[in-house]
Amino acid sequence: MPRNAMWRGAPYSGGYGATVTDRENLVTKIAAQGARAGDIVVSLEDFFTGNDDRGSIGCNLGKDQPPIPTFFQVLREIRSRPGVQDVLVRVCEFDDPSSWPYSDTVYVLASAPIDEVQQWLAPLKPDEVYAEWMYGPPPKAPALKPGVTPYSAWWD
Repeated sequence: MPRNAMWRGAPYSGGYGATVTDRENLVTKIAAQGARAGDIVVSLEDFFTGNDDRGSIGCNLGKDQPPIPTFFQVLREIRSRPGVQDVLVRVCEFDDPSSWPYSDTVYVLASAPIDEVQQWLAPLKPDEVYAEWMYGPPPKAPALKPGVTPYSAWWD
């Protein structure tokens, strides 16, 4: 499904207490990485603070898509687990000023086995959870601690 196909026509509203500054700050951090779209990773806070754009992540799920605040909450809970180094959001598109930047993948850097990581992510209904960087390591990804695997949670 094309980006935002399910939610086109509902422009970014700046909801959840967002100001234009939330999106501008995110886009500034994205641009500062100097990488092409798809090679960019940002923190959960950078991606989700002020984000109410249902087309920004998991938009292929249609009516089964969890609310954006649920994505943020579940991913923060995962990041707080023992053995989790970090959870990062891959940014694929960010050049449309009328919408929030788009992600199709979240990276969970963890020492847990894949079946456990899949259980953690289940409420977000990813299409696939893959052990390794799905698109290769992003240039700004942190060095992995010993025993940590980058898991890619992907929404088609």
